Amino acid sequence: MQGRESGRRPLANMKAGAFLDLKRRLLALGADHTALGLLDAAMDADRIIGAALAPPKDPALHPLAEWVHTRDTAHMIAWAVNGTPPPALRGRSPSRRGPVAPAPLMGAQDRTSFFANLREAVDTADGGDSRALLRRQALYLTSYDRSPEANSWAAHALHAR
Repeated sequence: MQGRESGRRPLANMKAGAFLDLKRRLLALGADHTALGLLDAAMDADRIIGAALAPPKDPALHPLAEWVHTRDTAHMIAWAVNGTPPPALRGRSPSRRGPVAPAPLMGAQDRTSFFANLREAVDTADGGDSRALLRRQALYLTSYDRSPEANSWAAHALHAR
């Protein structure tokens, strides 16, 4: 998630040529082709998660307001917020060395902030068609929230329109 906790920079900050070289090198080293194919979706998910955790001052600059994210991107976000692996990766047994988390799950505090900020984006994205994409996509992503208050908020948000 934007490299905050690990001290690493986001993969999306790499130069395009270096990123392509990395993908080719990983393939040559035997990396899973399907997993590498999800790198673009993972970078989009990272950008969306980062913007949800630290929303831009101008809602028009939120990634959810700029483009319609793909199903693969939504699956990567779901993996980060509730541990559900993307369908393309389910049933795979990656070779790993040493102890590793079963999923790239966000911490509880980040997850709470993520959903609170998405709900705020939905509530403030009223104001015409220019913010409809942000509102629609943020509302969709709030459906991944498994907290007790999430269902009542979603029902209210859907019926309020």
